[in-house]
Amino acid sequence: EGSFGTVWRAIDRQSGETVAIKQVDKESMPRRNVSRQDIEREIAIMRIFNHANIIKLLDTFEDPMTIYLALEYCDGGDFGDKIRQQGLDLDEKELAMWVRQMCDAVCVLHTQNICHRDIKPENFMVHNRTILKLSDFGLATFVQKGQLLQGFCGTRAFNAPEQHPSVLSLGYHLPVDMWALGVSMYMIMFGGKHPFVDDFDQLQEHALLTGSLDFRDRRSVSGFLGLEGLGGTGLRFSEDARTVCQRMVDPDPLRRITVSEAIYSPWLNIGNMPQKPPKPASGIGM
Repeated sequence: EGSFGTVWRAIDRQSGETVAIKQVDKESMPRRNVSRQDIEREIAIMRIFNHANIIKLLDTFEDPMTIYLALEYCDGGDFGDKIRQQGLDLDEKELAMWVRQMCDAVCVLHTQNICHRDIKPENFMVHNRTILKLSDFGLATFVQKGQLLQGFCGTRAFNAPEQHPSVLSLGYHLPVDMWALGVSMYMIMFGGKHPFVDDFDQLQEHALLTGSLDFRDRRSVSGFLGLEGLGGTGLRFSEDARTVCQRMVDPDPLRRITVSEAIYSPWLNIGNMPQKPPKPASGIGM
């Protein structure tokens, strides 16, 4: 159960396949500031895609009280839980594998001029242990080149600087998804620790607005004492990995790495050596 309604596990009577049913109660939609148009936009966007890293919309139906979305079922739960369970026990190749899949999903959206606006580990589902599928398209929207989106939405701790009310911004565009992806990458690197939320669950706004990432490995003596320049790195993962993450979390959206640039970076492909980077519009089906 969530603020939007309930997700059920169900069985397709014809195929015997396990599916997920997202149930949206019409009565609760006004309280959540959700309109019929919002639901229809979510459905229209999901129907565009047929991609390994995006959750599939199988069907929709409704009765007088409820709208139902039949979705592909993922047996591994949400990725946020997996990150916390795995903790710091993660090698660089596995990190690249996860991040590459997240980038592939975002790339498919961006090639269709769609901004997800709520990228975070909890909105990726795990299937067959190693496959990530982007879900929850309730805030996704079409955005044309040169158009700037207005209004603040999504999860504040994952919002880019240009989305924060304290910043004088004319609006935002597709790069906000890359910022959120960079925050998510950091959380994978650090076992679920958010780069801009302290131990008291308080958002550190200055660190967020400046894109300040602390890559120190607190388990190592050099990392704990800040001795990175005195013989030991004291930092988690390679410089290449940290550079990719930092380029995603660049406070200037014009300098921030694009998803296409990220996909073709050598580091991001160390976990996908047998594969070639996809063509920009791969996996799209109308």
